Amino acid sequence: MSKKIVVLTLLISVFILLWGCGVPAEVVARRPASDEAVSKATVPVVDEVTYEATYEEEVDALTEELPYFIGAFEKFFYHQLDEEERVIYRALRDGVWRGDEEIQLETDDIEKIHRLYRWVLFDYPEFFWVTGAGRTTVSRWSDGRVYASFEPEFGHTAEARITMQAEIDAAVDAFLTSVEPGLSEYELVRVVYEYLIRTTVYDLDAPDHQNIYSVFVNRESVCAGISKAAQLLLERLGIFATYVVGDAYVPGTSTEPIAHAWNLVRIYGVYYHLDVTWGSPGFLEGSTLADRIDVVYDYLLLNDELIFRTHTLDEGITLPPATSLAHNFFVMKGMFYETHEPERALDAMNTSILNGDDWIAFKFSTPELFESMRTAILEDLAPQAARNLAEWYDLESVRYYFLYKENLNKITIYWVYG
Repeated sequence: MSKKIVVLTLLISVFILLWGCGVPAEVVARRPASDEAVSKATVPVVDEVTYEATYEEEVDALTEELPYFIGAFEKFFYHQLDEEERVIYRALRDGVWRGDEEIQLETDDIEKIHRLYRWVLFDYPEFFWVTGAGRTTVSRWSDGRVYASFEPEFGHTAEARITMQAEIDAAVDAFLTSVEPGLSEYELVRVVYEYLIRTTVYDLDAPDHQNIYSVFVNRESVCAGISKAAQLLLERLGIFATYVVGDAYVPGTSTEPIAHAWNLVRIYGVYYHLDVTWGSPGFLEGSTLADRIDVVYDYLLLNDELIFRTHTLDEGITLPPATSLAHNFFVMKGMFYETHEPERALDAMNTSILNGDDWIAFKFSTPELFESMRTAILEDLAPQAARNLAEWYDLESVRYYFLYKENLNKITIYWVYG
């Protein structure tokens, strides 16, 4: 008879908490203990949150079978795996859905378990009831068999999970019902981008800010919750989206890159980056412009060249190339310039004023073009347009504001009509 002869390792770790989320703030991050340190340890006594022993029984009503969204959508990280890794991934995924307090795995590779659990949570924004932390125990048997027992950490009781799920479902269904039929893929992405920005307040102290409950119910979150919510909504609308993590440097504010999350999406067969968190006008809070802007479109469908000026990927994450700007917001709006065209820019300003628009933006293909057009707009074109504004609206004085974003090769002018 074979018997278990030794427990090799015990690991307590937290994988994917993104507290800072690419805004100026103190970053708090807990990292896994190294495998080397763990391998030398005996099994310690640890303080744990004790959940009811009937957790799995309480969620039976939810887990008699896997939900439709498992297998219904293309999952980016799952498709990067070989078949052996997919077996472990599916065991972790299905165990989390069932609410298993222990998930048995036929491997002793702790690093692989942690990596695959991370990918499961990246692929499934629906899994709001786990924190991202877990405990792994690896055991050997006298007949040579090895296995691991992975215990995910639950952030909510089974009873709370059921109630919270109903609240999330109601909010998601209400949004999906509100989406106008027949929208293009670009329009669907834009609708999700605008909806989340307009309905979610960025708050580092928000409860559940690492998951979708904070967005759909509490309406307060950080980049992790916001990006997971975007992924879920886009998938439900038939748009490929995945969750991406790394670091980000906020131009003009942060001196060091801090943890951040955003999305990679695919429309018309082409990949783009989407950063809903950075689409919030919160950086203008307290300024003259803060109450005039509800959405900033700078991070709606970017290519690699633009996003990686400020963002970097976590080690171990490789994404398909995003090389196009064909569906970038500014290209779609005719605000993108690839050559020095002052007359076109002046015409655009005059049209903007005649239409009573609050703002107009100019985005340029290169830093050099940005600099040359900035000089022309600042010294000549904007003053001409301002004189037109005064004449057409019978104003004694005219005000307008500039906002420059060198990292995005972008200039925005805000008109004041009164």
